[in-house]
Amino acid sequence: MFLGGTSFALIYKALHGDVRPVWRNDVFRSYVYVVVAFFVIFVISIVAQGKVTDWKSVTIYPLFQIISTITSTGLSVCDFESWGSFVLSLIFVLMFCGACAGSTSGGAKLDRMLFLVKNTGNELYRCVHPNAVRSVRINDKVVAPDIVSKVIAFLCIYVIVIMVGGIVLTAIGLPLIDAFFSAFSCVSNTGFGAGVTGYGGSFDIIPDVGKWVLSLLMLIGRLELFTVLILFTPGFWRK
Repeated sequence: MFLGGTSFALIYKALHGDVRPVWRNDVFRSYVYVVVAFFVIFVISIVAQGKVTDWKSVTIYPLFQIISTITSTGLSVCDFESWGSFVLSLIFVLMFCGACAGSTSGGAKLDRMLFLVKNTGNELYRCVHPNAVRSVRINDKVVAPDIVSKVIAFLCIYVIVIMVGGIVLTAIGLPLIDAFFSAFSCVSNTGFGAGVTGYGGSFDIIPDVGKWVLSLLMLIGRLELFTVLILFTPGFWRK
């Protein structure tokens, strides 16, 4: 699963003997750091919640769940909801971020999150130093401003799509948390459920209208938003 969340370009280079670019890649390093950091936080939370049952519950189970979530694999080895609401909120973060671009994972992708973090840091710096000229740099290369703007627009639309999907699902009778988690899960192509659709549950209980909505969300998420949403713009059909 971890390899599936890694950029295939990096894997290709590594298989051909050029392993130097792998760790020098900002996104791959962020990928590793996120997995390690979340593993430590998960373990601390599980211990604090008193959910330790055996050595697996603080080793392979949280690690498996973290990698399964961030890579959009959608597999579970236990009921992660029982680890508490804090862990569930971290699952949300992993589902949103996804792994590296150019991989099999869904989500917004860590590449875009890195763009957002660095651009936000630049904007905060400009608040103190208005005349400063700073750029977003990834892998020691300056990213064009129009690409940064497109990334920010993508992330904003991503959140809006999740919100609209969740609101529609609440309108057809789903509980609030279940509705937004299901919408989030489908847009990120993770496949997890929570509440009535969670561990031991099923999306079968969702009305047919809701299944159509979730199917559309899965399609939008898999094709990276713009490819599908552009079909709903008048300019596309005029051309």
